[in-house]
Amino acid sequence: MVCEFQKIIKVTKSLNDFWSNCQGWAPNSASILIKEARLDRQLSFAKTLPDYQAVFSEEVKEAKIILGYATLRGMSESSIKLFFSAHIEDYLKDSEAFVNKKTNEIIQPKKIRFDSLISLYVKKGDASFSNYLRRIQLRGNAIHHFNDCTVGTQSELIKDIIRYKDLLLAINNQLPYPEGAFNPKDA
Repeated sequence: MVCEFQKIIKVTKSLNDFWSNCQGWAPNSASILIKEARLDRQLSFAKTLPDYQAVFSEEVKEAKIILGYATLRGMSESSIKLFFSAHIEDYLKDSEAFVNKKTNEIIQPKKIRFDSLISLYVKKGDASFSNYLRRIQLRGNAIHHFNDCTVGTQSELIKDIIRYKDLLLAINNQLPYPEGAFNPKDA
């Protein structure tokens, strides 16, 4: 399990290092979006994931599970936004791109709500992550603790962190890389 968590950190670091410097070979529209993406924060959050392995005490268990799912929600959302930002030219031409009803302009990936982003990724990326993404969306939203909802268990959180590794690698495998470039999955 420690290896799974370390793999997330290594791949996230490699994605950050690679995509933060994509100007020159990636389309300008993609490099601008990715430069604004704060991939460094994604790495910072990835480094907190091992903290969720230690057994939680009863008095903080629910809070830590909710924080874990909020972290996974944010990391999953950012990973999907990286996917659509790297493929921005295709997204802008896609008949299913989200359009602002008031301005009739296409909504940039960084502005798409997570719910809509999940639907689009399931259609254009990898449908096998639909249940995972909906679960972490629901459980991550428990951070707004006014409404009651199921937050799951610590062991479910750990399984979902490992499932995030699968999502991260799947997204990475769908990203365009110049020929001969280092691929973060090899990290």
